[in-house]
Amino acid sequence: MRRVEPDTMAAWHALLVAHRRLTQLLDDELRRIGGVSLDEYDVLLNVRSGGQPLRMAQLAERALISRPTASRVVDRLVGKGWVRRWKDEKDRRVVLLELTPEGQRVQARAARVHLDGIARLVAEPLAAHDVVALAGALRALG
Repeated sequence: MRRVEPDTMAAWHALLVAHRRLTQLLDDELRRIGGVSLDEYDVLLNVRSGGQPLRMAQLAERALISRPTASRVVDRLVGKGWVRRWKDEKDRRVVLLELTPEGQRVQARAARVHLDGIARLVAEPLAAHDVVALAGALRALG
């Protein structure tokens, strides 16, 4: 078994705690103010940012959620009338997604809540730190 330095374990623990705390706080705010969960927001954002109908497989690759979760979230969003889903006429195996006008409004409203949360919960506490170095270090893990 490989030995892990105490500083590395401390960084790992801090990363886990920060991720859990921040995603829970952002999810709570999005639900309370924006009317969507963090997973729903992530799907709405990814479908909208494509600029054209997005393949379900592309959504699963882009979203920060698993494929089964992406499918469940899309089912909910279709049920709410925020996402339209259909099979590609050229290849019936391909499922395409796009936001409805109501889905665009919900996503835009939730984006304001989400960005405000990031500014308050991430940017403000990190203002005295080297965020460029932090971002680079975190990208090294991905």
